[in-house]
Amino acid sequence: MKSLLSVFLILTFCVIQDNAVLAQQEDSLYFTLDLPLLEFPYNLKDRYKTVSINQAISFSKSFYYSTHFGIEKFANKKFKKNGPFWGKFIMTVFDFAPIPFSNTWLHEESHRSILTLHEIKSRNSYWSNSVTKVDDQDLVNFKSLHPSDLVREATAGNEGNLEFVFSIQKDVFYDKVNTWNYGLYWGNYLVNSFYLFGSTRKDSAPLVRFKNGESTDVHARDVNGFDPINATYDLFNPWESYSERGIHPSGVGIDRYIEFQDLSIEAQDFLKNQFFFSLLNFADLNLFGIDELGSKFKYNFSLRHHMTSFGYMLGANVFFKNEKVSGLFSPKFYRNKDHSYPGAELELRNNWAWVKLGAWQQPANQLYADDQKKLGGLLEMQVTPLFNNFQPYLKISMKSEGWVAGNLYLDKNVSLWLGLNWRIQG
Repeated sequence: MKSLLSVFLILTFCVIQDNAVLAQQEDSLYFTLDLPLLEFPYNLKDRYKTVSINQAISFSKSFYYSTHFGIEKFANKKFKKNGPFWGKFIMTVFDFAPIPFSNTWLHEESHRSILTLHEIKSRNSYWSNSVTKVDDQDLVNFKSLHPSDLVREATAGNEGNLEFVFSIQKDVFYDKVNTWNYGLYWGNYLVNSFYLFGSTRKDSAPLVRFKNGESTDVHARDVNGFDPINATYDLFNPWESYSERGIHPSGVGIDRYIEFQDLSIEAQDFLKNQFFFSLLNFADLNLFGIDELGSKFKYNFSLRHHMTSFGYMLGANVFFKNEKVSGLFSPKFYRNKDHSYPGAELELRNNWAWVKLGAWQQPANQLYADDQKKLGGLLEMQVTPLFNNFQPYLKISMKSEGWVAGNLYLDKNVSLWLGLNWRIQG
């Protein structure tokens, strides 16, 4: 509750800042509704009962773009002169509501996308910030067969939220999307860091009370508890059976929720470092109303931290564009227990297509203590024929083994997307 109050106060401060800092450059509102209709082969896994991380990001973006558009129109009409202030205030409060397609829904759907990939049934209980309806035996089998993917599942929620912000910032820089997004920027970054900070507290009383208050209904339990703690525990104990967590306080089922004091000293230090690394995400000019720099050649940049299946990633995003070329360069640094690995991505764009190339070295088996390394690569491209405001698109992704932010697969994979963009200007 203290964390949420802190977030609310900081975001309220953002709202009442001088409009010259927070307002977008263009007067008219412009955004794109992105409808990712098919991701093949993923959507065949569970007949659309879940969506992938990328699909969830697109749906969530479209939800916030359209609702922010409506709130701003309503506030300007209702409050006249004070409309800009009240519109931003309402949007900021609205951004915390745990409703379908919200940040909370996206967070939980990101967890579920990894579970679905491994044919584990689940439910998005976004109103309670949890993923439920998961069987203990499915988790036992999951860790036994895919220990790195279990770690990835626990980190996928925060990964989805950070990639959501990154996707919005690309829309703003390249396509001039003009809805008010600063509450989403600050909210996702702050919640991510607060979550990591809260996971490093030695006082586990809130988690213990939560566990002790649960009934014998295994399906009502969250899959992870505190995501960063569970991820760190399984990162450091990949070959320990999931059942060795012990018995749930109710006497029925496995005790899924790891407490901070259950971690080894080395694992505790690792998790504390992840909190400090997460503060690098605030090195982002977009947070302060700076969408681009430069005149003829325009650019922007930000830093990024992610927990990964094998440890963590630190990187930078350098946006650039002029009349002839636009794109994004992202150098990356991957780290597990004893080794550091380089990587980079380059994305080039025009108004109807983009292509992304990536290359990296990562631990060969995606494990924290892995001493072997493996080269990997990524090729993605999207083509969007321009038909006035309705734009169908085709996207293809091909990757080798390795962790890529926003991509579900640690194994090699080829995926195909079909979707529709609807461009709206008010």
